[in-house]
Amino acid sequence: MGQTPSVSVVITTYNQASYIGPALDSVFAQSRTPAEVIVVDDGSTDDTPERIAPYRDRLVYIRQPNQGVAQARNMGVRTARGDLLAFLDGDDLWESEKLARQVAAACAHPDSGLIAVNGVQFSETRLTRESLFPSPIARLFDGGVDSVCVDASPYFLRACVVSTTSQAMIPARMLEAVGLSDPHLALVSDWDLYLRIAERYPVTFVNQRLTRWRYHEKSASGPALSREVRWGEDGIHMLAKHVQRAAPERRRLVRASLRSKVFMTAQAAYYLVESGERDLGLKSLRRLLSWSRVSMAPAVFLAAAYSPAWLRRSLGGVARTALKVGRSV
Repeated sequence: MGQTPSVSVVITTYNQASYIGPALDSVFAQSRTPAEVIVVDDGSTDDTPERIAPYRDRLVYIRQPNQGVAQARNMGVRTARGDLLAFLDGDDLWESEKLARQVAAACAHPDSGLIAVNGVQFSETRLTRESLFPSPIARLFDGGVDSVCVDASPYFLRACVVSTTSQAMIPARMLEAVGLSDPHLALVSDWDLYLRIAERYPVTFVNQRLTRWRYHEKSASGPALSREVRWGEDGIHMLAKHVQRAAPERRRLVRASLRSKVFMTAQAAYYLVESGERDLGLKSLRRLLSWSRVSMAPAVFLAAAYSPAWLRRSLGGVARTALKVGRSV
């Protein structure tokens, strides 16, 4: 990597005209100046190009037909020349020390395949999450340290413990080794990429809140419960891919993670049925039936969805207890 690694910032955006200016301002306010800033506009139909125009002399602007976030990110990676690649979604923000702190962590742990900082989630009116690290990662800092370098593959098998790509920095040479984002995964291409990295390299987590992840109901995957179902279905396909490519000694763990994801997604779809989104929940449960060889959860929850309310109440607890037996990783 050398003594002074260069940093390329890759920003992906699609119809985020209202937010792209503040996102760029947060990049250019970094105490550690990046070597280059690349903006990939994935076919925006709003006035994103006009909002970017004042910054054009300070960045590389690539506009492409809409192909999805994975392809947009891949275009940025192919264009980047830096030793370290830092990613930012077009509606998120960075604190001014974000790049400096990540570069220091990358230099301290040169074998890391991923350096992820903590952050917060915010809406237009309030702070919605005070930490982006889930509890399994937060517990790594119980001793008072502000960064750890660990084998993170067990964590990434259970869930994507990096909430937004705006937290992530990846050495370019690691991406050359593991490959680019999978465009066939519409919602979880980042999770898939992190898992591929974590299978081969340690991951460094920095417990400083240096990313601000914007939350709004018009996000790519919709309101919280329907988002959980959509992300869950995409996650099932991703984990199934990993079952096929896992080394024999890891295959049991990946299968267990897949089984757990099928259960959790079927349960979320059932909650959609119960919360008034009946058609949406039933459609998801029917799609999930194809995974019944992995878990009986979709069939059980679908049967429950068609049962009378009194029967669901009397059998629901028993069914959930039975289903949970095999879902843990």
